[in-house]
Amino acid sequence: MLHSISSRDLVHNFSLIAARVAAGEEMLVTKRGKPLLKLVAVEPAHISANEREALVHDLLSFRLSQPYGKSFERNDAYGE
Repeated sequence: MLHSISSRDLVHNFSLIAARVAAGEEMLVTKRGKPLLKLVAVEPAHISANEREALVHDLLSFRLSQPYGKSFERNDAYGE
């Protein structure tokens, strides 16, 4: 069911409304009585077991390949 709330209510009760949307409710945000936004929960990303294993392998190999005491730089995270 689509619940309607004002933009003012959204600003003042964001945490509560975000929790309700995350739980599966849909919210229609209005401004001066006119529809403005529709809030819906984001579907979680699903990855296969092979993709998950490859990601874990990449993370562990990165961690094990970096020497202790070296300062971390942004490029280190991307293997550049």
